[in-house]
Amino acid sequence: MKPANDNSADVTSLKPCDHQAFFEVLDSPPSPTEALRAAFRRRQSSFVEQASDTPAKD
Repeated sequence: MKPANDNSADVTSLKPCDHQAFFEVLDSPPSPTEALRAAFRRRQSSFVEQASDTPAKD
């Protein structure tokens, strides 16, 4: 594995205030909005439609 440096996509440098805010949100994420809930419902229904189009394996 290559060492991480400032130009690596594996490393994100945050200012101390951003670092704190990032980890606070990870610890207690906000409740989902109605728009997010609707997106999950649309995605779930597309999975159901795809499953009904797939031929059964015997």
